[in-house]
Amino acid sequence: MWSPLPFVGRGAQLDTVRSLLTDGAARGVVIAGAPGVGKTRLMAEAIAELDPARFTALRAQATLAASALPYGAFAHLLPAGPGPDGDSGGEHLLGPADGPGWAADALLARSGRTTPVVAVDDAHRLDPASAALVTEVVARGSRLLATVRSGEDVPAHVRRLWRDGPVPSLALGPLSAADTARMLAHCVRGQVEAATSRRLWRITEGNPLFLRELVLAGALTERRGVWRQRGDLPVAPRLSELIGGRIGEVDEEERAVLELVAFGEPVGLDLLTGLTSPAAVRRVVDRELVVVVTDRRRRLARPAHPLYGEVIRARTGGLRARNRLRALAEATEATGLRRRHDVPRVAGWRLRSDSVTGAAPMAAACRLAWAAYDVDLAVRLGRAALAAGGGVDAAVLLGTVLHFADRPGEAEAALRRAADEAGTDRERALVAAARARVLHGGLGRAAEAHQVLDAAGATVTAPEWRQELLAVRASCEVLAGRVEASPALIARVRAMGVPLPRVAARLAAAEAGALAWSGRAEQTTTVVRAALATARDWRDDVPDVLAGLGLARLTARVVAGDLGAAEDLAEAGYRALGDSGTWHTGLAVLAAVRGQICRMRGEVGTAVRWCREAAARFGDAPAGFAGLCFGELAHALALAGDVPAAEEALAEAERRALPTCLAPDFPAVSARAWVRAARGDVDGAVAAALDGAARARANGLAAFEMSTLHDAVRLGAADRAAGRLAVLAGRVDGALAPLYARHAAVAGDGSALAAVSAEYERLGLILYAAEAAAQAAAAHESAGRPSAARAANTRAWRTARRCQGARTPALAAMATPEVTARQRQVIQLVVTGSTNREIAGRLGLSVRTVENHLLRAYERLGVGDRAELADLFGTAGAPAGHGGVT
Repeated sequence: MWSPLPFVGRGAQLDTVRSLLTDGAARGVVIAGAPGVGKTRLMAEAIAELDPARFTALRAQATLAASALPYGAFAHLLPAGPGPDGDSGGEHLLGPADGPGWAADALLARSGRTTPVVAVDDAHRLDPASAALVTEVVARGSRLLATVRSGEDVPAHVRRLWRDGPVPSLALGPLSAADTARMLAHCVRGQVEAATSRRLWRITEGNPLFLRELVLAGALTERRGVWRQRGDLPVAPRLSELIGGRIGEVDEEERAVLELVAFGEPVGLDLLTGLTSPAAVRRVVDRELVVVVTDRRRRLARPAHPLYGEVIRARTGGLRARNRLRALAEATEATGLRRRHDVPRVAGWRLRSDSVTGAAPMAAACRLAWAAYDVDLAVRLGRAALAAGGGVDAAVLLGTVLHFADRPGEAEAALRRAADEAGTDRERALVAAARARVLHGGLGRAAEAHQVLDAAGATVTAPEWRQELLAVRASCEVLAGRVEASPALIARVRAMGVPLPRVAARLAAAEAGALAWSGRAEQTTTVVRAALATARDWRDDVPDVLAGLGLARLTARVVAGDLGAAEDLAEAGYRALGDSGTWHTGLAVLAAVRGQICRMRGEVGTAVRWCREAAARFGDAPAGFAGLCFGELAHALALAGDVPAAEEALAEAERRALPTCLAPDFPAVSARAWVRAARGDVDGAVAAALDGAARARANGLAAFEMSTLHDAVRLGAADRAAGRLAVLAGRVDGALAPLYARHAAVAGDGSALAAVSAEYERLGLILYAAEAAAQAAAAHESAGRPSAARAANTRAWRTARRCQGARTPALAAMATPEVTARQRQVIQLVVTGSTNREIAGRLGLSVRTVENHLLRAYERLGVGDRAELADLFGTAGAPAGHGGVT
């Protein structure tokens, strides 16, 4: 699995070091940074790039052991034997009294006629004689390349070189999130989940050494070709040793402070000093083991580095850990649990310290953990609430969070047992509603779900709880894709009276979903905004509604063609969920929608990556939203031309999709056309697209009907989709529906198709733009307009180059721009910005000949000037490898 750490994210710093060593007036550079940040690696890369004809590297490693001896760091470079005064009774390593001159002579002699570069790793550990030697050789013309650890005392001789002398310092900071992601992908030789790479970047604070140790310790596991971090971070001996060395020796009071901060991070400073002592807290803060931050006027203590907490917790024995957790819980409870997050924190401490005090605190904490989408913690707290005697309410809560945790079988078992104990209208309604949602959305057993709701409806008489049952029925109808049946049911519930906040919120989510899948983007947004305005009244009670509203809003933006807003929503949700990382379905859905957005833009390779992430979050059993994730993966793989993988993903989508989740899982239906097209069966692809459109229409899913009819247009069957798309253009909100209808209506009209292509490009739908341009070229060719055909074909080719290798029938019919070998040479130089006169000089041609070659290239490619030519081929060069030679 493991590959050595790549050298990433340090290009600019390497350029700076190279320049300071070789080109400028400076006499070298001192690289300063925290341990493990990559100082030594940067120094090694810089040395490797030195020209051996000009420079000789003289490497030294300063260590604690060598610092006890004069010239200890340079012992391997200096001659052993009599000291400089000729006295054979003492060697120079014992400390000559006449200064570093003789040592400098011996050291510089090693470089011969080249310029010496004295490279010292960990120069802050140099003994005084070695530090003086470094100063001497720099004064004699040597270059210095040194690393020092930030925050350490550096010998005065070396410090003066960059503070007052000719050797500047370069601060080396941590890796960025993007560079961390690249490093992880290289290390595991594969794809790393975006949420995982971001989490590890945050935990390691971009430190390459810590990153390496976590991966070596097994922090990442692979599933379906995607690596991600699951469960607790492993603390391997090497990592524990590294962090332990940073922490150093602590007394018993300081140890208590560190353990309390590690288990409670962050801990209020007042609480911490009350449990320990102000003096001990001050000592660990002064040693930079703990930092104090201010958050809303509260002073909080947390470990100075996230991994300090991991290592301290791993090193604390079980009994001692339970005592620390209990102390934190008792001290926080004594303050009255004044803050929202205090409740799940204290409950978690109680649970881990085996000191649960009752069902009510566990249940309250379970709800808040669920509301934060930390479903793993919510499940543990829900089990504790039930075990502590929480009764039916605790069973309903546990069943609900088990459903969220993708464990519908366990959820149904817990709720079935609770049904036998339910004795009031409220309890019967809550149990039945929760069971129906699990049976329908988790297990795909629609008939049983309706039986449970019907049975409860026959016994529940209180209007507010009958509304609860009907609201869940409406949600199930929308999820199943029967969106045209849901408005009447929703209206019926509201007509029964003002519903409870939780019921009103569930109705809003069902209505928003139905509107989004019906193509009513603006109404969706209105409903979602109104519901979110009252979220304080219901969020902790039904957190899943917030996710439903978010998906409806996201779907509406995609359907309307507002991909920028959709991507922002998906990114914000993905980051928020990725911080906890335990709600697999939520993360999978957001990753799949990001893949869908990338696919529509033509970023096919990126779409495949996002969709692989989504698929990797699922187990082996059928599940809600699996059709969305595997269907989008099959679609993206088909566009990428990977037919076997696309067929496998489609088979998985069809096997895993629940029949009760048609609306969100419709991408599994849409993908069939493109998998057939990838096989070369275009007629079958058109038939699949039209069948999908008919199915969507039968269920009132106008958004999917529109997209699948547009698939038929892209596949060359505009005549079979144009009429219905014209109708949908007046019913579906946003810019896409009218543009899709226009695309179908102008089939065969080259000029009109070119205009459609330009509009797709303006909206960021680059793949569709390339396909429409290719269709325009074919239309011009059929009409006997070769010049217009070449221009449209060139536009299609240029646009398709931005689609990461997408392959569709329309693009397959596209001709490759053809130029001669000489024209290709001229184009390559045009792209670099060369003038005609410069090109003539480079190629040994006259300026007029160059101009003639360009004019003929313009005509062949259908472009008008140098700017269009450069835009066509970009900085990647001319059509070498793409265009033919005639």
